[in-house]
Amino acid sequence: MKIMGIDSSTPQGSVALLENGQILAQAEVGNNSAFSNQILKLLDTVLNESKSRLGDVHGFCLTAGPGSFTGLRVGASLLKGLVLATSKPFVKIDTLEATALRAIPSSNNICAVLDAKKQELYTATFREHNGALKRLTPDRAIAPEDLCQEIKEPTVFIGNGLDTYGDLLASRLKDFFLPAPQNLPFTVAGCAARLAEAHFGDEKLFDLNELTLKYVRRSEAEINNLKGGH
Repeated sequence: MKIMGIDSSTPQGSVALLENGQILAQAEVGNNSAFSNQILKLLDTVLNESKSRLGDVHGFCLTAGPGSFTGLRVGASLLKGLVLATSKPFVKIDTLEATALRAIPSSNNICAVLDAKKQELYTATFREHNGALKRLTPDRAIAPEDLCQEIKEPTVFIGNGLDTYGDLLASRLKDFFLPAPQNLPFTVAGCAARLAEAHFGDEKLFDLNELTLKYVRRSEAEINNLKGGH
C-alpha cells in the first residue's frame, strides 16, 4: 500500500510517499519559502523520485493540526483536490504526534512544541512504547513558562517552537531539557504517513465533510469578530 503524507501545518512543510513501512521519497519546503508556493512542486518531486504516478497512491494522510491556520487550510485544499481527482481515501493525523514520532527511538518522554504565536506553544507529550507513541498529555496551547513547571524529568523536545523558545526552555529546565538531534531522517509528512499506515484499515475516510482541522484555539480573525460583536 502506498500512502502519501502531507504536512502544511508546520513552517517546514513536507510531502512524503510511504509503501509498506518504507519511505520511498520525501521533500521539504526550502528555507524562507511559503508552503503554498511549493506544495505542487514537492508533490511532483516525491512522485518522480519514487518513480510513481498519482494513480499508484492508495490513499492520503494530512496533518490536521494544531499548527498554522493558513497552512492547515492550504493542506486541506490540496487534500480535497487529490481525493476528488483520485477517489482515494484519506486519514487525518495529529501534527504534534507526527512531530514527536520524528524523535524516536527515545527512552525519555518526548515533548513536541510548535510556535503558536501570542507567546504560547502548541504542545503535547508522548512516550515511546514498542516503537509506537503513547500520549501523556492532550494537545493544548500553553505559555512556555507554564510548560516548564510541568516537566519533572529529562524530556526530549522537538519542533519549531524551539527556534523561538529553545533558549528559555534550556535555561529553565537545565538537565531536564534534551533537544532532539539535528538532521533527523524523517520529515513530519513521512512520520504522518507512518502513523496513517497503522490506522488506514479502520480509520480511512472518503467523505470530505469529515476533514475537520484541529485549531486548538480561535484564529485572530475569529477573536476580532467576537470582539466586534459585543
